[in-house]
Amino acid sequence: MNAKLVGCAVTAWDDAYAIGHEKIDSEHKRLFDIAAEIYEHSNDSEKIIKIVKELVLYTKFHFKNEEDFMKSINFIDLDNHKKLHKKVIDELNIIIKNINSQPIEESVVKLNTLVNKNILQHILIEDKKVHHAIRTRDELKENFKWKIDYKLGNELLDDEHQQLFDIAENALNYNNTDIKSHIKITICELYDYMRVHFEDEEKYMEEIAYPELEEHKILHESIIHQMNDFVKQLSTLSIIEFEKKLIEYMDIWLINHILYEDRKIIKFVKE
Repeated sequence: MNAKLVGCAVTAWDDAYAIGHEKIDSEHKRLFDIAAEIYEHSNDSEKIIKIVKELVLYTKFHFKNEEDFMKSINFIDLDNHKKLHKKVIDELNIIIKNINSQPIEESVVKLNTLVNKNILQHILIEDKKVHHAIRTRDELKENFKWKIDYKLGNELLDDEHQQLFDIAENALNYNNTDIKSHIKITICELYDYMRVHFEDEEKYMEEIAYPELEEHKILHESIIHQMNDFVKQLSTLSIIEFEKKLIEYMDIWLINHILYEDRKIIKFVKE
């Protein structure tokens, strides 16, 4: 493999990225598999161009299937989702357009960023929103749990991530108590523990001299800000609204942060 490409391979598909729809998950996996083929032919420009074109065609095919599905369920945010799809296709087309006029390594690095960041986060955030929208209250609660696939391999971070989910699950378990009081107490506990966890995570990043520490801190602040807004809304939410918002917050925003940003920390340590 070209030395310039070592360490920038497209992330392999991971079951932790699954959104719970067999057909769409299989298409997401295929998309990642196609992108990963580029690193098997890193010294063959013609082969790379062929694979990138295949990736564009398959991405268009997948997005069409996804949009048809969203239309079939009357997904309320379909128009915006289609715009996000178009943006990804436009970026892929730009890579193809410039692939012969710049070093092949540059095109591969751009593709790496597009798949590892843009497309992966699109799956973990936007596609998950679609499937949260169609699930019933009971289905959401039943599927809401910490999964072994979310583990990073760092005992401190994994234990604290699981503790966050344990607190959130407890918030949804009323046990015949005063529901409003139970919700207020457990959500405040979740908020406080999230701050403790982020402080521990930032201390760890300082210890290992993680180069993206400041950017990561900003993301933590954003998550805390969202949680703070959620706490302020508690008194205005029905029980069903509260449950859906809490599950969406944890299963979409926090899991995305763990699977994308926190995995980058572990990758840095390993490299």
